[in-house]
Amino acid sequence: MELKWLKDLLALDSTGNFRLAAERRCVSQPAFSRRIQALEAWAGAALIDRSVQPSQLTEAGRLFLPVAQEVVDLAVSGLKDIQTLAFEDKMRMRFSTLSTLAQIFMPSWLKSLQPLIDANMFVVKTEYITTEDHFAALEGNDVDFFVSYEDPHIGFQGDATLFASIKLGEESLVPVAGPDGQGNPRWWLPDKPEGPVPCLHTLSRHSPWPIRRHMENRYGDLTFKSVYQTSLATTLKAMAIEGFGLAWMPSAFVADDLANGRLVRAAEPVDDIAVDIRIYRCSKHNEHRVDKFWQVLLAQEARLSDFTDNHSV
Repeated sequence: MELKWLKDLLALDSTGNFRLAAERRCVSQPAFSRRIQALEAWAGAALIDRSVQPSQLTEAGRLFLPVAQEVVDLAVSGLKDIQTLAFEDKMRMRFSTLSTLAQIFMPSWLKSLQPLIDANMFVVKTEYITTEDHFAALEGNDVDFFVSYEDPHIGFQGDATLFASIKLGEESLVPVAGPDGQGNPRWWLPDKPEGPVPCLHTLSRHSPWPIRRHMENRYGDLTFKSVYQTSLATTLKAMAIEGFGLAWMPSAFVADDLANGRLVRAAEPVDDIAVDIRIYRCSKHNEHRVDKFWQVLLAQEARLSDFTDNHSV
């Protein structure tokens, strides 16, 4: 059974005339008649009384008519819902990022872009764990962009022919811990504490956080033990405040907690990790909405570069 057969039946019932119904359905009368016959064959009963003019529905046809109308209405309604969803999907900008960036960077950054872009619907995913997960989502077109920290001393370690990036800003990751009873840090890294130092990070080499390399280079003689893993920045900070371990966290995210003593530094400012905030896209996907957004970012990058060059000593 085809949906167009049901629409044909509704048109025939409305006009009572095969020729007029065929015109309404934009097909020839012979083709229209064959489709009505096909519907009757599918139903196993005559639905049209052709012996009278105008043509009328048989008893079986009258029973079937409201069913046909309901099916057509449901199909039309469902199609509209699908088309609306498809349109919204085309208008959405889909990002993956770290939970800290989702909280302290993405809202203000997207707000600053709104006068320059058409998009006003955004999806920000924070469920990916490793760098590979984020870039796999990019390549698989599950997201349009990946916003992350990058160690400027190392740069991008992936396939530069497949993934392009733009620098959006800078951030400092600060080593913090909850204070002890006297308001002092529970672990002070320059003092080379003995035994494993509890750390609130996933110390995987595949983590998007550029922390492990810093710990290995600066404190290679210390032992760090990962005691808690989470993708939620607020939870990570709460665990640090409660004294479960130390963590390197974005300075903007912990500034108030350092000021009120809920957190204290675990090392001097020289131990802060300077990182870039960068956005990546996959060159395999060139949807217009994505490319248009990217061009806005490229224009901003060019203006920032010109400003820096003009004000450099």
